[in-house]
Amino acid sequence: MGILLTSLGPGITLELLLDVASVEKLLRHKRLMRFQGLRYNFDWIVVVHLQEAASTYELVEVSTGGKLSRHNLHVQQLGPDTATELSTFHLSVGDQTQDLHSRLILDHPRGRSQQLHKCIVAHSQGQAVFDGNVKVNRYAQQTDAGQLTRSLLLEPRATVNVKPNLQIIADDVKCSHGAAISDLEETQLFYFQARGIDLETARKALVFSFGAEVIERLPNSFMQKQVESHVKGLLSSTFKGSSH
Repeated sequence: MGILLTSLGPGITLELLLDVASVEKLLRHKRLMRFQGLRYNFDWIVVVHLQEAASTYELVEVSTGGKLSRHNLHVQQLGPDTATELSTFHLSVGDQTQDLHSRLILDHPRGRSQQLHKCIVAHSQGQAVFDGNVKVNRYAQQTDAGQLTRSLLLEPRATVNVKPNLQIIADDVKCSHGAAISDLEETQLFYFQARGIDLETARKALVFSFGAEVIERLPNSFMQKQVESHVKGLLSSTFKGSSH
């Protein structure tokens, strides 16, 4: 595995990671990217991951930004019986852009892949981008691939652009993908309030639970608690300044 990390000055970072998972190997990556308070903070991350036969690759990423965070993720399965699981949660609480471009290529029989991407945009000038491509090529028969992206917008002018793309050339496969963009549902808020829970507490619970599905996939409880505390702190400051 090789990592190239380059700083171009205050607030600008480029990172390149290239690795290969050997036969029957389990490889886990965890990425935590936090906004450090710089007015201009640009992160450009490129991850290229190649999987040999019967290997498993798991990525869990939680990003709370910089001014602009761009992550290019490329995963290619190089042999049969290979499994890939990608879980990402991006949070934009200011004038920030969170941008994820992913490409997953399945070339061999009995490959499995699951991708879950969740994003919260909690600022009127916040933006998020998801461009996810899953390609199941001709010889990737009996593949099981799924892709789901869900975005939560908490301000009227918050924006998100999603482009899920599932390309299937093989004919004996089980594949699915979906995308959803929404704000908090009034029926869910009403459910909490009907049980004596105030509106602000209900909003916080619903918003945090949206990202918790990814956070809970981090590999140990200490890391989960650290990330939970960080995310809750950012969301609390957002709610204090919210007009809702």
